Amino acid sequence: MSKLIDCAEHGPSPYCLICVHLRSGAGLEYFATAACKHGPAQAWCAGCDAVVRAQRGWDDVSEAHADFNLFCTTCYKLALRQHAFVSYSQGSDDDCDWSELGAPDE
Repeated sequence: MSKLIDCAEHGPSPYCLICVHLRSGAGLEYFATAACKHGPAQAWCAGCDAVVRAQRGWDDVSEAHADFNLFCTTCYKLALRQHAFVSYSQGSDDDCDWSELGAPDE
C-alpha cells in the first residue's frame, strides 16, 4: 500500500486513519498515535478505546467497531479539531516517542 493518499481537495498527502465516530460526530474525546516507523497517524474516540480495553487490544471486534477510513493529513487534522484530544496511546512494543508532541490537530 502506498504511504500517500490523493485527496481531491488537498492533493497527495501522507494518509492517516480515523474512526467512524470521529468522522461523523463532534465533541468526542479521542486518543491518537502519531505517524512513525510503525505506521500512519491514527485517531479513535473514547468509545472505541473502551471497546479496545474490553477486548484487551485491537482485534477484529474493536477494528470493526472503529471502522477506520483513510484521510489525508489535512482532512485528518480538520476532523480532529471538532473533538477533544485526551492523549497519545503507545503500545508496549512501540518504541516511538511522542512525549514532546502537541495535539494531533495542531
